[in-house]
Amino acid sequence: ERWQKCYLKPSNTLHMKKIIFYLLFGLTLVCSKTYAQNKIDKPALDTLLKIAEQTQTDGLVIYQDGKLYGEYYFGKEPKQIEAMSSTKSIVNLAIGKLITDGLLTSIDQPVYEFYPEWKQGMKKDITIRHLLNHTSGMQNFPNTSVEIYPSPDFVKLALAAEITDKPGTKFSYNNKAVNLLGGIVRVLTRKRIDNYLYEKIFEPMGIDDFDWTADEDGNPHCMSGFKVQPRDLAKLGQLYIQKGNWNGKQLINADWFDETGTPNKLNPECGLLWWVEYDNIKAIIDDKQIDTLKKTGFDDIVLNKIKAIKGTYSTREFLPVFTEKIVNTTPDWMTKYVPLLTSKGMQVSRKEYGNIVGYSTRGFLGNYMVVYPGKNLVVVRMISWESFVKGEGKTDGTGVNNFESFLSLTRNLIK
Repeated sequence: ERWQKCYLKPSNTLHMKKIIFYLLFGLTLVCSKTYAQNKIDKPALDTLLKIAEQTQTDGLVIYQDGKLYGEYYFGKEPKQIEAMSSTKSIVNLAIGKLITDGLLTSIDQPVYEFYPEWKQGMKKDITIRHLLNHTSGMQNFPNTSVEIYPSPDFVKLALAAEITDKPGTKFSYNNKAVNLLGGIVRVLTRKRIDNYLYEKIFEPMGIDDFDWTADEDGNPHCMSGFKVQPRDLAKLGQLYIQKGNWNGKQLINADWFDETGTPNKLNPECGLLWWVEYDNIKAIIDDKQIDTLKKTGFDDIVLNKIKAIKGTYSTREFLPVFTEKIVNTTPDWMTKYVPLLTSKGMQVSRKEYGNIVGYSTRGFLGNYMVVYPGKNLVVVRMISWESFVKGEGKTDGTGVNNFESFLSLTRNLIK
């Protein structure tokens, strides 16, 4: 803007000087506040790095204000690491690109448009959106070793699934349903999803050191299997913050990220294959919740244990209490009660949610990426199986090496 000359009478000069002083002082305060908001807090960073090292982390990467802030490998060499279920969030980018390229009109298109054999029964009502937000109603074994990994063709396995719930009526985290998205990408592009992503997104971003596990028929797994350097996974988080824009080029439509981050009404912690992060989530066990669990099929022995921990907790407070009092004292918790909850799309506690502060990817063993758009901050933590089983990691994939405090600690990096 061009400055216009001001002609002052002598009597007004002192008054104008005061105005200018206060304007400059106010501007200084605003600039200082903005700088403070964007500054990484050193004690918070030190705590994050200390626990990352203690939990055998292979790589932790921070992007801040659109630039690489730091990479931490704790004496190890940077390498490809499988993102585990964080892969699902990368699959989301492929679907957004299909819409951007005009190959897909809407995620509300029914799957039968790509697989005509699904134009029958409740299958005809399943849309791509249902696959993306875990509400397809497809028969679901949460344990992938039961039928998914033994299958030679993950896409055919998904197509053959029975429908156990009316589509769009129940949230149920479904690996099998997500694997079908890779098949849809192939139908529309005549390319494997990994090749499509490389050509359209990874290559323009300078991401070329990656691999992707495939089934015997050559279908890349979509539930997991994406192997990538931590720094490159962080780039994809920055792409989310920049709403699909990279170096001035709009790789994916900006409104795709608004839709991705919209909470699912059936589970407000989930968007479209990305998790939604809140500043506060309360875990509540009260008489109403216990009543619901009883109707779900919980017996009196376990219900009495749950009654003993009635109350309102932060999610961080709830987890150790729940683990000690319920999981550790109930030998068949994973085999009997978890399937009961999963079949109903439920959790032991009901939740109340605060304000949305970010979005995350979450994978087995604690492979995380979190993005905070308001802070222009991306943090990635990756760990390999070999590193996980060192120290306090357990061969069943549980233990402190999951670094379950990662998401809460990253919120403190910028006050």
